[in-house]
Amino acid sequence: MARADEPRTVGTLAEDLRTLGLGEGSIVFVHSSLSSLGWVAGRPVAVIQSPLDVLGPEGTLVPPCGVSDR
Repeated sequence: MARADEPRTVGTLAEDLRTLGLGEGSIVFVHSSLSSLGWVAGRPVAVIQSPLDVLGPEGTLVPPCGVSDR
């Protein structure tokens, strides 16, 4: 919580994604770090829901699914 004055929400994250140029029907690969976003109301669910809201039913969200060698 020390990184942000107020919590990030699905709405504010979606607004940021739109500002970056993401729009309805887009295809996007998302690799995110929850801790780098600061205080997120809704935690990982909000981080996943926000691009889904921006992409709409015709968009595609591709999460990483590799195997780490750590």
